[in-house]
Amino acid sequence: MVMKLQPAEAISYLKDCGYKTSRTTYFRYKKKVESLKWQRLIHAANLFTDQHLQRLDKLELIEELMWKNYLEERSPFKKVGILKEIVSMQPYLSNYYGATTFVLSKRLKTDMIETPAQSNFELKEKSERDLSHEEQKELRRMTPLS
Repeated sequence: MVMKLQPAEAISYLKDCGYKTSRTTYFRYKKKVESLKWQRLIHAANLFTDQHLQRLDKLELIEELMWKNYLEERSPFKKVGILKEIVSMQPYLSNYYGATTFVLSKRLKTDMIETPAQSNFELKEKSERDLSHEEQKELRRMTPLS
C-alpha cells in the first residue's frame, strides 16, 4: 500500500523478499491492514503525546544541565558561551509549551468528558475535535523538533 504497487507487482515484490503468497492471501491481508487504519491512527496519536512530552522533558533536562555547567564554570568567557546556548534553546522550549497549551485548549473545547454516573468515564468524541489545516500548520510551526 505504501509503495502503491499493482497487485501483481506487490505479489512479485513479496516473493522477491522471500514471502510466497497467493493473490487471495494478498488481498485478505491487504483488507485486514486497511481495516486496522483507525486503530493505527489512535496508536500514532498516543505515540505523539508520549514523544511530545519526552522531547519537552529532554529540553528541560538539557537546560538544567546547562545551568549546572554555568554555575561550575570559572571562566567568564565560557560562562558567556553557556548563557548564549541557554538563550538559544529558549525558543524551542517556548514552542513546545505553546504547542502543549494549544493542543490542550483544543481538546478542552471539543472533548466532552461525562461524569462517572453518566457513562463510566467514557470520552465522547466530536467531529470538531479534528484540527483544521491551518491549525495543523500552526502546531507544526510551534514544534520545530518534531
